[in-house]
Amino acid sequence: MLVRNSLLRIVTPLLALLMLLAGDLVFAQPETATGQISAEHLTRQPTKSQLDHQRQLYSEALELMRKGRWKSLTKYRQQLTTYPLYPYLIYADLIVNLRYSRHEEITAYLNTYPGTVKAQHLRNKWLDYLAGRNYWTTFIEFYNPAQASIKHQCQFEFSRASRFEGADRQSAIESALRLWNVGKSQPKECDKLFSLLVSEKKISPSLAWQRFNKALLNHQYILARYLQKFLKNNQYKELAKRYYDTDRNPQLIGNFEDFSHHNPEELGIIKHGLVHLAKTNSHATLKYWSHYQQTHEFNHDNRSAVVSAIIKGLYQQQFSTIADAYFVDHLPLLNQTTSGSLTEWRIRKALEERDWLAVQLWIQRLPKAKQEQSAWRYWAIRSMEAEASTTLDPRLPEMTASLARERDFYGFLASEKLDKEYSLNHYPLAIDEALIERIKLQPTIQRARELFFHRDIVDANREWHQATGDFAYEDWLAAAIIASQWQWHNKAIASLGQAKYWDDIEIRFPLAYAEIIDRTADNTAIANYLLMALARQESAFNPLATSSAGAMGLMQLMPATAKGTARKHKLTYKKKSQLHKPSINVPIAGQYYRNMLDRYDNNRILASAAYNAGPRRVDQWLNKSDGKLPFDIWIELIPYSETRSYVRNILMYSIIYSRKLGLTPTMLDGDEKLKLL
Repeated sequence: MLVRNSLLRIVTPLLALLMLLAGDLVFAQPETATGQISAEHLTRQPTKSQLDHQRQLYSEALELMRKGRWKSLTKYRQQLTTYPLYPYLIYADLIVNLRYSRHEEITAYLNTYPGTVKAQHLRNKWLDYLAGRNYWTTFIEFYNPAQASIKHQCQFEFSRASRFEGADRQSAIESALRLWNVGKSQPKECDKLFSLLVSEKKISPSLAWQRFNKALLNHQYILARYLQKFLKNNQYKELAKRYYDTDRNPQLIGNFEDFSHHNPEELGIIKHGLVHLAKTNSHATLKYWSHYQQTHEFNHDNRSAVVSAIIKGLYQQQFSTIADAYFVDHLPLLNQTTSGSLTEWRIRKALEERDWLAVQLWIQRLPKAKQEQSAWRYWAIRSMEAEASTTLDPRLPEMTASLARERDFYGFLASEKLDKEYSLNHYPLAIDEALIERIKLQPTIQRARELFFHRDIVDANREWHQATGDFAYEDWLAAAIIASQWQWHNKAIASLGQAKYWDDIEIRFPLAYAEIIDRTADNTAIANYLLMALARQESAFNPLATSSAGAMGLMQLMPATAKGTARKHKLTYKKKSQLHKPSINVPIAGQYYRNMLDRYDNNRILASAAYNAGPRRVDQWLNKSDGKLPFDIWIELIPYSETRSYVRNILMYSIIYSRKLGLTPTMLDGDEKLKLL
């Protein structure tokens, strides 16, 4: 075995594997760690008919794998050695028959396809196999720190600590302590390593104290209580109780004598307590903060967090005059550390009260870059028009004309004010054919293309992510064109986003899934361009998209919403996996949006907000505004920034799609503009 292992390191992986396996599994041309391949190989590309044949063979191979007919795959592998997804066939065979006797084949695979998606997956599966059988020597051999998950890091350090002596063991213990000292629970695979630390009394009270503080500030209370058993001396026990009680009752932060140690942990709990206390008692917080600023030294971020909490607390507790004065005193700090977000929050407070002079004043207090954003240019114009002292300001016509040149929600509102056509600002990408071809020939991109063709979107996304990991500006533009040519619309849109190139309207706003969207538009009496805008906003036309909240498919439907809507309107729907089919997803989503339009008298502002945040929340916001707010202020005061952007985008995207379809509606109709919300 030693001779064979040495041979594997000397001879190319392919030749070694052929010698070992007598031709059972044949590996393709080796790749570099970055997924590149030789220039000679790049020139040997299949013709279209050859590629079509390979795709058919691969589809048949997938079907055999689904049926577990692994022996029948041999003839397919032999015909697909030049197909981009050949490594996936080899990977599948290795995974389904994973055993220790195949470790030389696994070595060959990892050496032939280093750094590839499936090589990483194979290494992880192999490490799990080895750890599960306590093959720690081999585990150490195959471990790669650059790709290791937390559980594999723990297993690696456990294997080192269990087998090595001297400096190597000490290094393992030090790494283990770093893995232990975090503000959350680690995976169960770390239990053996951490038990070793406990049994050998490696966890000092000072280290446990550090982790206790991290857990407490992270609101991991069960972990924090568990860690108290490691705080052996009375000083740490007393501090732990004090900090825990302060977290639960922030008023205790006013006991100044309890916070005089001047260490990093104390600074953290003081900031934590003050931020929490400000929500209910801003005056007390202001008093305590004045004291602690004299006795402790806080960094900019901690100062900003406390000051922001005090300002918001003062406003919420009806001390707006004090809040404004305190805000102005700390404006440079807050604009620097929050990029002006707290000032934006203050502008919205002024909009809620329709205090137009205050709107103008606080816009001027934004950082310069924020003042130049379309939203605040719009509100500068709007406040000047609404305030009697600035209604006739001679700058207004040019300010409005300048804003109307923007392709966004506020630019479109400015265009409507001037009664002029919206500015779409379409500037197509210049095509660099040579660069596009070079990128297309990269093995990782070819695998992404073929996986996308076979609708294996998860692995296609992984390959695309790996291929584009080091892309520069021009590469991203080329990638957008490539993905658009493949009709992989969400990747084309995302690539332009990576390049921050917003002006190719054809790529950014494709007329995708037009047939099912047109049919749904007819069935629901919703304009097709509005449904296009919904799909574009919800998933960027990714039918397999699934959000962290569980929304699924082209129109991002929650399964419960889909079930109720389908039952009510007798639409086809049996199980949530069907939501990844546009033919199922779009009709249900269209009908649900129709329900929202009916609920809110065909008001697309309210219907769109309800589609995103739920009708119950929209009803709450309407109850609060009590029919007193113009549409633009109501949108600006939506509590969720995601929903604010969502509503603006739906309306703006609908205009872009209407123009692409040769239609000329206005972004908002008369009732939507005039009705107070």
